[in-house]
Amino acid sequence: MKEFDFELIFKLVDGKKDPDEYLDALFENGCDDATISTGQLGMISFSFTREAFSASEAIESAINDVKKAIPSTKLIEASPDIVSISDISSLLGHSRQYTRKLFNTDTTSLPAPIHIGNPSIWHLSEVLSWLKSIKKQKSSINENLYELSNITKQINMNRQREAS
Repeated sequence: MKEFDFELIFKLVDGKKDPDEYLDALFENGCDDATISTGQLGMISFSFTREAFSASEAIESAINDVKKAIPSTKLIEASPDIVSISDISSLLGHSRQYTRKLFNTDTTSLPAPIHIGNPSIWHLSEVLSWLKSIKKQKSSINENLYELSNITKQINMNRQREAS
């Protein structure tokens, strides 16, 4: 089994109910491996550290556990997916300057950002794929993170299509 660290953010359909009322049910339904945040009105977020054979299995089981406790909740976002250079640096254990230097080494093959601005943002899976293609970076890419970033991107893209 492998260990996966990811976040899930859900919207509570019944925004008038205090999200803290769900904590016992979440714990009883398998979310005891998550740190739960109820700070934003109408939302509930989970930082999971879940053991599973695959990232897909880890995330799917976490979503199912949340849905068992709060059937009416709606998934808003799965991460890690959308990241800035600072996020990438933190995930890879690099300095921001080193990551920027890597980004400037081969701008022709660097994936296009999904938003150009301050900060620019990318899909993590695309950046990790690009970094894997740079020979000296292959050993520093965590395979669990790579697998997880591909799954969270798919989940977020599917959710966006369904919302359209």
